Amino acid sequence: MIPDTRDDAGSVLLLGVVLVAVCLLALAVVADVSALFIQRRNLAAIADASALAGAQAVDLDEYYAHGAGRATALDPMIVAQVVRANIAAVVTSDKLSGLRLNGVESDGESVSVHLSAPISVPFLGELLAQRTEVIARARLDYRRAQ
Repeated sequence: MIPDTRDDAGSVLLLGVVLVAVCLLALAVVADVSALFIQRRNLAAIADASALAGAQAVDLDEYYAHGAGRATALDPMIVAQVVRANIAAVVTSDKLSGLRLNGVESDGESVSVHLSAPISVPFLGELLAQRTEVIARARLDYRRAQ
């Protein structure tokens, strides 16, 4: 019988190094995806809050004079001011850097807010140098007296 002359010394070390590298890469991807999800959720929350604030911007004089009804509509100018004030409060608190208001639309009954912000992830930031955009809508609605 011929003795085995192969030397397997070091192969386990090589497999261990590869395993550690794969685990670190997986950890980086999970951290980046989590950061992306949290940033997008925060951006959506800011857009939702701004749209709700805009949907509450009714003409108060008309409301107090005639009550809630079809005459109680949103004023697009007041809606835009309220949304911009809400966004300005977020920007000054520096919750999300690079936040941009892309548009505010109002048809008298609903408000649509378009926001975007740059993606900032810890590990693959240069590869994912993009902006994420969200759209939030809110509607002015009232209950009829029964």
